[in-house]
Amino acid sequence: MKELILKWKQYKYRFVPWLIVNLKNRSIQSNTELDSSFVATEKLQADLYTFLCGLHKHFEKLQPKTEEHKHIAGLHFMKEFYGFTVERSASIVPNCGQGVKVTSGTVQPGCITSLYPGLIYEPYEHIFFQSLGNQFILRCADGLLIDGNDKGLSKSLYKSCRGRDSFWPLPACDDSWLNLHNACPLNVGQYVNNHNKQYPANVAYQELDISTDFPAHLRQYLPNNYYSSVIHSPNGTNRSLRVVALVSLQTIHSVSYFFLTKISTSSRMGSRRNNLFKLFTTQTETGNIKAKVV
Repeated sequence: MKELILKWKQYKYRFVPWLIVNLKNRSIQSNTELDSSFVATEKLQADLYTFLCGLHKHFEKLQPKTEEHKHIAGLHFMKEFYGFTVERSASIVPNCGQGVKVTSGTVQPGCITSLYPGLIYEPYEHIFFQSLGNQFILRCADGLLIDGNDKGLSKSLYKSCRGRDSFWPLPACDDSWLNLHNACPLNVGQYVNNHNKQYPANVAYQELDISTDFPAHLRQYLPNNYYSSVIHSPNGTNRSLRVVALVSLQTIHSVSYFFLTKISTSSRMGSRRNNLFKLFTTQTETGNIKAKVV
């Protein structure tokens, strides 16, 4: 019974109906003490663009034959570009399943360590059935939901929407994160654990909006796509792509795991406030990725 109660405490923050009912009762605080720890959105987007350009050229040169070979090639390029590699691994936090750790090299502060993959839902779109038993739903500052579950209904919907929006020969987004061997090594952010008293936070969310002029041949490495097609979007073909990066707060050495702070930023809100990022925190128990309610 204790184990069941513990699992519910960890899971309820990802259960959308519970979030809706309890939204008004949530304790939401503002914190500006960590503003200096966050990197300008423009720099992160430039770094991500440069990384994906190099990754694409690396794959074109090597022409890996299998998903496993492509995964290994991606890790090799990541080590060359960032000076470190990250991979999924069994979590060191009890009852938390998977985690993400630095498998080689050293992560410097202010660096993109991973991206949060998944299908993006507008605040008004239904996600009840996808949320059942799903601990990988992330809520962005503006209400967008990202479903990072790589199994079941969530997986099927992601692949379906990818097929809908792809234009041969270029896929609309990356779907290799749904499998064990992800082509882009950054696409593992949904498995990063929350911090606790024993394991302090060393990464935090930062939201990025990728503009429509982002090269199509590089979008195939981004792990996000929208549930609704552009014809149903208020912005139409001008709709930007939401990407959530996990940015390092400090130096992180090899074999260390990533742990999320409860404080996270909204890059879009930050840009509207003279680049002064407003940080939000929600009170949650320790576990895998939580749904952030703002």
